[in-house]
Order: sequence, then C-alpha cells, then structure tokens
Amino acid sequence: MKSLGKLVKELLFPPRCAACGKLMSPDPSHAEQALCTACRKLWERELRRQCPCCFLEYSTCRCVPSSMKKHGIEQYVKLAPYGDEGKATVTRRIVLGMKEHTRARTLRLLAAELAVTTEAAIAASERARQKNGYKEPLETVITYLPRGKRSVCRTGVDQARELARALAAQTGYRFVPLLKRVRDGAPQKSLSRRERVQNLRGAFERLSDADKYRVLLVDDVVTTGAGMSECARVLQAAEIIAVSVAFTEKKHIK
Repeated sequence: MKSLGKLVKELLFPPRCAACGKLMSPDPSHAEQALCTACRKLWERELRRQCPCCFLEYSTCRCVPSSMKKHGIEQYVKLAPYGDEGKATVTRRIVLGMKEHTRARTLRLLAAELAVTTEAAIAASERARQKNGYKEPLETVITYLPRGKRSVCRTGVDQARELARALAAQTGYRFVPLLKRVRDGAPQKSLSRRERVQNLRGAFERLSDADKYRVLLVDDVVTTGAGMSECARVLQAAEIIAVSVAFTEKKHIK
C-alpha cells in the first residue's frame, strides 16, 4: 500500500505514460505505474516478438550479433526492437522519452524487466564456468556506455548511466563507472555501420581495471553495436554481457 503522502502527490500531480504521455489516474495497487493500460498491452506484445536465430522471445533471447561477439561480448540482454521512424512502437517512444526526460518510475519499470533476463544470463555464465573447472564465482558489476558531452549538456541527463543505476538497485550488483567518454565524434545517427566504428575509435577511456569482473555493459539502445564493441575492446573485462532496452533490427541498419 502506498503511503498517504505518495498518494496525495499522485492525486495532485498524476503520472504520465512513458510512451504516449497520457495522464494516468493514480492506482494504489500499482506503485510503479509507468505505462497506461493501452501502451502496456502493446508493449507486452512487442516483448513477445521472436528472435529469428534462437526463436525465443526477444525479452529472453541472449543472442549476440557477430560484430559484438568478436570483441568479447558473451551474451546480449535486450527487451524489444526499436522500430523504424515510420512505426512509432511503444519501445521506441519509451527510449526517445528517456533521452529528454528520464523519470524514475520509467527506469524502475525497465530495470525490473531487464533484471529477469540479466539474472538468467549470469546464471548461465556461472554454469559454464563451473563446467570449465572454475570454482570461485566471478564478481558481477554494472557499468554503462557514456553518452557524448554535447548530448548530456543539451538534455542534462545520461540515460544509460541512470538505467545502469536502476538495474544495480534492482539486482543488487555494484554500479561501477568503468568508462569515460574522451571524445564526442560526429553524430552516429547519420553514419553507416563502418563509419560508426571509425567514429567511435578512441572515444572511450578505461577508468579502472576490469579483468577480474563480469561486466554488465548498459546502454539504452543498440543500433549497429559499434559503441558496445568499442567499449568492450577498451574494458578488457573477464566477461562482458551487453544490456539494452532496445536494439535496431538488421533490416533497418544502413
């Protein structure tokens, strides 16, 4: 049950849907109400879409694109496809909304969804380690792919950092900033896959050693995987699991 103070606050300032922006009626039974009923139904449908490689729902699939795998990323946890500009999916609206206004209730919703598959990925990793003769479990920490300085200055928030913190709070794993953005480069949106890779080369710097950690590397959306790949190359962690809310399907990548 919500406290009286929280209920009064929501009556005075009703929450807005993280996807469509619609005002929602306060619901005492839903402490983390972030989506309206209509958007929630649509989003659950998006979460159930199947991966063409493993045939699992994307929200439980851990398949890694080859461009990320060759840089040491062992598993990739994601929720749903981002969708193209002509189709305003709920996932796309949530991610775009996070770039401008990162609300706590939205972060908690996403972290709760990601935590389920993340825990499954870590459990699978530990089973593989035991099979290979490792007796001690690998410590898991959470870090993020830092946003460009210009973007942070414009919006005042790094959504990947806030998402990583929310995931740490949800799972109990330590949040450790392991990377620093040292160069912005050109805006990634207008670049091809090859140009994105070149644009991000040397854009990140490792803040501390990660060779004894399993690192959950968090971003809001993965397009070509160039950012994740470059961060993995810089980190040189014992193991890396990429984590994002959304990803761009290959057919939408130039």
